[in-house]
Amino acid sequence: MIKAFLFDYDGVISQGVDVTLPAKRLAHNVGISEARAAEVIKSIWNDYSTGRLSSNDAWNSIEDQLGTNIPDEKRNIWRTRDELKPLPYMLEFVNGLKSKGYRAGLLSNVFKDTADMIRESGGYDSFDFTILSCEVGARKPDAKVYAMAMKELPGIQPNEVLFLDDREHCILGAKEFGLQTIHVTDHKVAIEQVNRLINSQQLN
Repeated sequence: MIKAFLFDYDGVISQGVDVTLPAKRLAHNVGISEARAAEVIKSIWNDYSTGRLSSNDAWNSIEDQLGTNIPDEKRNIWRTRDELKPLPYMLEFVNGLKSKGYRAGLLSNVFKDTADMIRESGGYDSFDFTILSCEVGARKPDAKVYAMAMKELPGIQPNEVLFLDDREHCILGAKEFGLQTIHVTDHKVAIEQVNRLINSQQLN
């Protein structure tokens, strides 16, 4: 029986954008190939998203690797505020689950600057708790992240939690940990899947 829900943010609560967009933007801004831009971004991604690199440190590393100074006006490669806006019907869905007595947490791989922007815009307000990679020092699909979530859900077992994410490797990690999962490829379909599961529980 499902007793709690865990959600990814980008691509689940928000619309989600092309994951290659930062590399495309960097390539355009600096005048390098997309392949080279992707290589450089990949080199700082894990440390930046787990809080081991600050924004300044990340950009210093990018500049060192490219051998060029990148002014602030050309650093606009990450998600914008508009791209990170929560979908109103997804927040309504989360709040509806909470009104039925379910707990709802958020698990997100995210840079600190991006997390601050989402928090300021109210994107995290609907959740009982948030586990953000930049704050906890670990990223999905690391089992540590799912274990942290379970600590926020006392008395609930992993198989009583449904996790929704749009990244397959995060879904696989959650399954290995013992969570129930839905791979979100369409927001409305995911909502329908959840509602069917809830209704089937109520009938049993």
